[in-house]
Amino acid sequence: MAALASLRAPIDAFFDSVIVNDPDPAKRSARLALLERVRAAVHNVADFSKIEG
Repeated sequence: MAALASLRAPIDAFFDSVIVNDPDPAKRSARLALLERVRAAVHNVADFSKIEG
């Protein structure tokens, strides 16, 4: 969990500086694929769908 917590700043910076749904389909696709890879990696560590609230 500490390793995941260390990703907060870089992920926040990504969303602050990148338009994920870019009008350019190639950019949008690449950015969505990157986010999917991050999501998959996080789910290998913990299943956050089990957290209530």
